[in-house]
Amino acid sequence: MGWPYHFLDLDKAQKQARRQALDRYAAYAQLSALLPIAVFLLYRLGSWLIGRVLSQRGGEYSVVPDSPALKQKRQTSLGSLASALRRIAWWLGDDVVFLGVAWGQRDQIIVGVCWTLWLLFLCVMGTGDDYMHLTKRFGIVALSQFPLQYLLALKSINPIALAFRSSHEQVNRWHRVLGWVIYFLLFLHASFYLNFYVQYGILAERLLRVVPALGLTAFVSMSFMNTTALRVIRRYSYRIFFITHVIVAFMLPPIIFFHSHHGGRQYVIEALLVFLIDLGKRKFDTIAAPAALEFIPGTSLMRIVASIPSQTLSRFRRYPGMHVYLSIPISTRRSSGIGAATFVLLEFAFNPFTIASVDEELENLTLVARRQKGLMTKTLAQFAESGLVGTKIPLSIEGPYGCATKFPGLAGSEFRRVLLVAGGVGLIANENPAAQVQMIWAVRGAGDATWPVPGTMGSILDDDNIHLFLTGDPFASAREPALSDDESGDIEMTNSAHADLGRDDQSRRRPDLRKIVDDLFKQGVEDRVAVLVCGPEAMVRELRSCVGVWVKKGRNVWWHNESFAW
Repeated sequence: MGWPYHFLDLDKAQKQARRQALDRYAAYAQLSALLPIAVFLLYRLGSWLIGRVLSQRGGEYSVVPDSPALKQKRQTSLGSLASALRRIAWWLGDDVVFLGVAWGQRDQIIVGVCWTLWLLFLCVMGTGDDYMHLTKRFGIVALSQFPLQYLLALKSINPIALAFRSSHEQVNRWHRVLGWVIYFLLFLHASFYLNFYVQYGILAERLLRVVPALGLTAFVSMSFMNTTALRVIRRYSYRIFFITHVIVAFMLPPIIFFHSHHGGRQYVIEALLVFLIDLGKRKFDTIAAPAALEFIPGTSLMRIVASIPSQTLSRFRRYPGMHVYLSIPISTRRSSGIGAATFVLLEFAFNPFTIASVDEELENLTLVARRQKGLMTKTLAQFAESGLVGTKIPLSIEGPYGCATKFPGLAGSEFRRVLLVAGGVGLIANENPAAQVQMIWAVRGAGDATWPVPGTMGSILDDDNIHLFLTGDPFASAREPALSDDESGDIEMTNSAHADLGRDDQSRRRPDLRKIVDDLFKQGVEDRVAVLVCGPEAMVRELRSCVGVWVKKGRNVWWHNESFAW
């Protein structure tokens, strides 16, 4: 069977009918994306109404953990179905690794392929044998997804995250999936148009015209943006990816607006409005806070203590484990005398830092950052090195953000066991007296664990549920030049950690995640377990593999990975 599409000469009425078909199928594509969200909102509304009715009747009986009732429930048909659904959900959440590279989670790949096929179906339906109809359909269907794509990227006010009781971090992964789907459709749109120009021998002449040139500019810009989003580029320089993303995201709507003069402009207008509203909301929520910066003795860590207005301080303390975006305002850059290139690049520097502590009495917020090769931490380190004691530097703080607002009730009776695994300087607080909480904290050197609020380190070391592991040289931090006269805490911490972990036994320096997980799940067969992890990708993948063994056995696990890869 030959190629079914041909170059057709249409009269005015046929062109008008084609335009109407293009608009209609683009509307179908956009509405089909919004329909699942609407259905889920109805489901949530129904669940809320049922919950209200049950609460008025006295609610449901809450089964005591370890009771025979839970075992009996697990062995019923509904219990077996629930266990099977948990295993499927866990399988869908696993990374797909090929040639040593993670290509995304299974649910992302499956949904991405299915959504691509659906949009391709909408692109082909009703085009007949009209080559230009198919070519234009690729473009307008891709444009119809732009508003949703920009909605998925929102940090401050994300209606999709609200609908699914999710967060920006969780929704952002679907932003990446849809981005590649849109790019694929635009690739087909551009390729078919270029083929048309080549077949008629008018390629050079058409590319000199404004409309085709704008279309090619938009496609090249998207190609550059998607290339910088690749893992290898982001690891080499996250700044290249971020700056490219921001500039292209702002440029695309006006470029495509003037390119698509025959139709589809409403979609780029919607996308641009979403972008500008979110940008304005984030600027409005950003706080200019004077901050004191100092190095933690014997480490490459910096403690950043920012003064926060009392009327906004409560939102930073409401949930543990939240993070903020830190940036350096223009006034601080001007007064610091930094170079012109650095001055401009810092305009695009918004780095996430987890909130270490909030002191409501002193009205300050504490962040901890490690000095790295990146522009932001190098600049902060310069401030810390050159600043005088008591001097405060104005910084911009935006947030808080994070998934903690959507966490289940870790402080209630829903979970009997909680496992916290942190790699680096991260530390998470838990306030569930009913749960058995175990924390695994892996740091490079003993000094990296000295940053918590003074007076708490003794309790951390004395707590049998907190296990500290040194993944590097136990004495590496102690050999670093001291930045403070008071090093007694460092020495005590180093000696304690060294005595606990052993000096020459490498297996005792790195946590045996398999044994830790197995020991945890062997207790309380009916208990629901929460596992929270924040650390390097390799550690997260190993921990998930260990926990997955027990999920396959039917255990009920709530999993959360705190990641800043995007």
